[in-house]
Amino acid sequence: MVDVVERLHDGAQVRLTALAMSLGEIKENLEQQVDGERTLELLGAAHRNAKETLADLRDLARGIHPPVLDRGLGAALSLLAETSAIPVELANAVQERPSPAIEAIAYFCAAELLANAAKHSGASRITIDVSEQSGRLLMTVTDDGVGGARPTRDGGLAGLLERTQTVDGRLDLDRPPSGPTTVTITHP
Repeated sequence: MVDVVERLHDGAQVRLTALAMSLGEIKENLEQQVDGERTLELLGAAHRNAKETLADLRDLARGIHPPVLDRGLGAALSLLAETSAIPVELANAVQERPSPAIEAIAYFCAAELLANAAKHSGASRITIDVSEQSGRLLMTVTDDGVGGARPTRDGGLAGLLERTQTVDGRLDLDRPPSGPTTVTITHP
């Protein structure tokens, strides 16, 4: 855990601070409409810094994952299915392991969706379908509950969307009022 804190302090935190400073200077330049060339330089540096910070955070995420992920996403999802409060049918058609960061994000998304279904859906069954499509990991989680799930500002679905977007992923929600609720997450 000390290593994680040190890596956050020495890597991501420093980069995020530099990014915030660059963005602040860009904002000031735009407000004053001065030195367009310098603003473009700052914008380029901020963009590079943001990409490097994301890479740092992805590397860091590799160090923060459940040990079951060492055996792969399929094994991790199987464990989630076995311990779920609602019976889960799991279909895993993934042939090649995704990166550790993508595996961790997919695992935590599945865990959150199972928890949400147990708390809110009234479902009696959940299916998780994981596959590969055009070089992307596709995970679909469907419950047979009451439907109507909606993202709220600080809710679990908003967190899933944010987590998915950090790696240029996508989250689609199909939630008719009478059910079922289907969440499809696509990761690179």
